[in-house]
Amino acid sequence: MSPRTSIPLLFLLLLLTGGELFAQQTFTATPRVQSFSTLDYSGEGQNWDIAQDENGLLYVANAAGVLRFDGARWAALPLPGQPTVRALATTNNRLFAGGYGEFGYFDNPGAEDPIWTSLSANLNGPARQEEIWNIEVLTDGTVVFQSFGSFFLYDGSSVEQLAPPGVMLFAEADGEALIVPVTGRGVFRWSRAGGYRLLPGTEALGEREVVGITIQDDGLLLAVEDGIFAWGNGVLRPWKFALNQALVGREINHILRLKDGTLAIGTITSGVYFFDERTDSWSTQTEATGLANNTVLSLFESKAGNVWLGLDRGLDLVVRSAAVSFRTGNDRPPGALYAALRYAGATYLGTNQGLFRQDSSAAGLTYEMVPGTSGQVWELRATPAGLLCGHNEGTFLVEGVKATLVSDRSGGWQTVEVDEASDRLLQATYTGLQLLEISDDGVAHLVIPGFSAPIRYLGWAGRRKLLALHGSRGGFVLQLSEDCRRITAIDTLKNPRLIKASIAVFNDTLLLQSQEGLLRYVDGQLLPIDNFRGVSLLPGQYCLPGRHPGEWFLCSPDRISVYQGREQIAELPLRMRFPFPVILPWENEDYLFLLEEGYASVRPRTEGTREVAMTLRTAYRADVGWRAVLETTTIPKIAYANNDLRFTYALPAFDREVRYRSRLVGYAGDWSAWSALVKREFTNLPEGDYRFEVAANWFGSRAEVQFQVLPPWYRSRLAYLAYALLLIGLFWWLYWLHLRRLVRQARHLEVVRRRELQRERTLARNRELREDIKRKSKELANTTLTLAKKNELLLALKEELDKGRKRSDGQIDLRKAERLIERNLDNEADWAIFESHFNEVHEAFLKRLREQHPGLTTGELKLAAYLRMDLSSKEIAPLLHISLRGVENKRYRLRKKLGLGSGDDLNRYLLVF
Repeated sequence: MSPRTSIPLLFLLLLLTGGELFAQQTFTATPRVQSFSTLDYSGEGQNWDIAQDENGLLYVANAAGVLRFDGARWAALPLPGQPTVRALATTNNRLFAGGYGEFGYFDNPGAEDPIWTSLSANLNGPARQEEIWNIEVLTDGTVVFQSFGSFFLYDGSSVEQLAPPGVMLFAEADGEALIVPVTGRGVFRWSRAGGYRLLPGTEALGEREVVGITIQDDGLLLAVEDGIFAWGNGVLRPWKFALNQALVGREINHILRLKDGTLAIGTITSGVYFFDERTDSWSTQTEATGLANNTVLSLFESKAGNVWLGLDRGLDLVVRSAAVSFRTGNDRPPGALYAALRYAGATYLGTNQGLFRQDSSAAGLTYEMVPGTSGQVWELRATPAGLLCGHNEGTFLVEGVKATLVSDRSGGWQTVEVDEASDRLLQATYTGLQLLEISDDGVAHLVIPGFSAPIRYLGWAGRRKLLALHGSRGGFVLQLSEDCRRITAIDTLKNPRLIKASIAVFNDTLLLQSQEGLLRYVDGQLLPIDNFRGVSLLPGQYCLPGRHPGEWFLCSPDRISVYQGREQIAELPLRMRFPFPVILPWENEDYLFLLEEGYASVRPRTEGTREVAMTLRTAYRADVGWRAVLETTTIPKIAYANNDLRFTYALPAFDREVRYRSRLVGYAGDWSAWSALVKREFTNLPEGDYRFEVAANWFGSRAEVQFQVLPPWYRSRLAYLAYALLLIGLFWWLYWLHLRRLVRQARHLEVVRRRELQRERTLARNRELREDIKRKSKELANTTLTLAKKNELLLALKEELDKGRKRSDGQIDLRKAERLIERNLDNEADWAIFESHFNEVHEAFLKRLREQHPGLTTGELKLAAYLRMDLSSKEIAPLLHISLRGVENKRYRLRKKLGLGSGDDLNRYLLVF
């Protein structure tokens, strides 16, 4: 049976099994698509398989090898021999890969340079030349590498080759077993215990090749080229006739059951189908709705719930995780969307090119413009009289495809209800306000006089008090009359933040917001605010209310955060249209977000995939470039010579633009500004302990790495130890030199001392000799003088004697001789000479004695001197020319003047004085 007989067989089996004949396709907006070209990932066009590891990193099987994507950077991990990689699988921090003649695994594939272990290197013969097209991981840990002709089972230690029962395509893991489709024979189930067992009823597939299998509670879904079969309880039947009918000629290539139950169907010619079994409806993604290519080679659902498509030319990400559906392609009304409403069984979309209508009961997704509404549409509001359309040309009442102009006042920007009654509306226009009164007869309008400024936004601030914002700058507080037909007072609001501002109403809270910041209107005052419901706000962010209490949206330039109270429950990678962002309640629990391009249908829900790990790598600059710092469980220590560091980081949240900020604690404690850059470099870091921290603006995701820059070799511990030893050695050497110097100095001083002593002795001896010579000379001179005087005396006496003999009487003048003798005996000069010599010997004895006893006479001093010389009274008497008795009397008087008692020894006193 050939594949061409598949269509009749489908109808036959459908009739036999009583299957559903038709399933209606309903309108479903398409998810956003993010495309990656060969220029983005620097590989070949065809992407054969996709996998994701525990840390969220993505891996793609490509002709360039394994492509790794961390959300910011692509890297190629080639296999030995550089074969085209056809299959991937991850488990236990290993990435298994296979291609022609090579299969094995990378350990720690997220590392900078993961290590490849080849499992095929030890194979011989034809097995070495097999090309691996599929890798399955069984629940017992066995990894199955599949070619079209063999299985290779790896249990963690060895490889076992297993032959299938025939030619097969792609097998599917089912617990510890394999579901193996064999062309022409049916589908088999293999297990280690039971081997191959044919699943009864599957032989009806004939020669069709099974290109995809999914496991279900009640059996299997088997995809062939032009349809899908369900197998269970031994029965094979077509599955979902309407879907199969739509898939005819699309050439199914893969199927994948997603976590939410949706079946993704990849085709060769028509992109991917997403089939919701609960509603029997499907949507498609093709080149017309954003795909880079219609040929889907591989399907993969990420941890975040997004679907990756490996294409024949490129790689696409279909964003499904945030429950966001987009209308951005050719299947939406032309122009930018400003208003939307479901009304009377139809969808009305107001754009800058007119009002478009799409009937949900009609086939297809075609839109038609409501006649007469060409131009800018600002607002759509349901009223009892019909659909009210605020338009650039005025205000229209729309019924079906008929639009009736009810007010020609241009620019119907916004309406607000009066007293919560839907039959009276105040409308802001290009030229002030008007009152719209709605009745069964239609809509009547009344221009409110006295005010003509262009008003874009309105909000009630009290009883008949209306807050009105100017179309471009400033605002007004208008006090209206009780019937709202006239203005009784006008207060002008002036604030630099009121530039193209809008109003957001949260119950009784009025927020005025613009790109310059947020203001709260309270009792006639505009109060700047920097947080709302406990959430910090930045300029350029807008707060918009949701339909449920506590639900609100924080709109940033590159994302929308969904809050329930102060708790963030979701974050959507959407770009709103600023400075007037609009979020409209839509059907069921959905919202319609008006975007820069197109619009999106969103059902906010708590995102369950926040726990994605941020990759953070550290590298240092070496002579040959940047080298990675090896990841260790301890704090890495980096040599001072490698103190130029680069940190690269990325958050694998592939469906959104992520911004980062970082800081290096220990170097600078302040966070950097938020940026899309995914690396940061530091140069010439001083030694010390550091912690690099990086944070992403997605649910507070952050990562950090601690490291230590070692001091330079000359400031290391070993260097300091060497310095200490050298210092100790230096001190010891200096001390030793000092000791030697002291010894030498002591010896020198001893020599000098001896020389000095000898010199002193010599000088003293010479001095003594000179003094002695001087004394002897003086004594000689005195003696000579004394002799001369004696001779003179004797000559004088002789002369007197001669004169006496010559006299006639022969008498000698004795009195003259006596006077001559006495004059020589009382010579004071003799005493002075004696005193001088005496002082030299007795160290100025007389001088000291005279100073201490000034009452002593010269005679008493002479007696004291003679007694000092230890002369006896008998020896002293002739020297003093007195008798012995006179000496004793002088001794007595001397004792009295010296103050000596009767028991004191005068001689002893004078000797020791």
